Amino acid sequence: MSNGQYTPESAAATPARAPLDAARLTARLRTLGYADVDVVRVTGSTNSDLCNRTEAPNGTVLIAEEQSQGRGRLNRAWSAPAFSQVIVSASFLLPGVPSNRLGLVSLLAGVSIAEGLRKSAGVEATLKWPNDVLVDARKLVGILVEAPHVGDVSRVVVGFGVNYDLTTSELPVPHATSVALETTRSQAAGVNSEEPAPELASREDIIVAILLRLQEDMERFRTMGGAPQTFLSRYKKLSTTLGTTVKVMLPGDSVMEGTAVDIAEDGQLIVDTGGSRTSVSAGDVVHLRPGGATSDNHYANSPENSANTNETQGEAGRD
Repeated sequence: MSNGQYTPESAAATPARAPLDAARLTARLRTLGYADVDVVRVTGSTNSDLCNRTEAPNGTVLIAEEQSQGRGRLNRAWSAPAFSQVIVSASFLLPGVPSNRLGLVSLLAGVSIAEGLRKSAGVEATLKWPNDVLVDARKLVGILVEAPHVGDVSRVVVGFGVNYDLTTSELPVPHATSVALETTRSQAAGVNSEEPAPELASREDIIVAILLRLQEDMERFRTMGGAPQTFLSRYKKLSTTLGTTVKVMLPGDSVMEGTAVDIAEDGQLIVDTGGSRTSVSAGDVVHLRPGGATSDNHYANSPENSANTNETQGEAGRD
């Protein structure tokens, strides 16, 4: 840092990283109603583990310090140092919610996680359709929602990975970020401010804030039979995709460009291509700057992030 300005070198040193206090975190989550909580040192994939636990009760949570087989949409691999991320999966039972509404959970989860981060970490988290969590076009969180088949009761597993204290040299791509980097940027921007400098939130506080918001939103979604009205207006307020010129890479290698104008009640992105409007249910979305340059990178680190029915996302997927 020099002259109060943020520079990559200011966060270049690898931080000393400590494990979560599993007993304390478990106790805090149980007070929120999460009765079955496991915190593990390493696993292949938290989402895969929970999907395979067919008898998991509502509100089961699995938290890992590291994943050896982290996966994103289209099975894109990713990895990060131990203790450098928030890696969580939570299983929810949704009796009464039709299976054709489960794809909406991908968008709902984005809202819950972005709002939880705003409250706990003080970052200006926003959403790129369908549920990439960004800060100033830099990807902070990847989300994977899966819907394993369990009899007649709808069930979803919501997995998310937050880049916590990754340094600039550890980021998978330049357009990713971490909570620590954003906190440093805020501190640098506020050098001459009378406001107190923000402090780096703990991983524990971030997990608790996100899971509290997610639990509240999932319960409301369940009691209203999967109605999008439970979260869609909040989603639109957080969206940086709406009103933006976008390039959509569709299945089959076709490409569409236009202006994102709305989010439909089924979660599809509505794109105005100049005279006609097209609904997009699946595809990689890139925000374009004037002249066609990209303003973000859809291959940013995406810890656990996709969904279709078996992966509820794809139809409203993510990177």
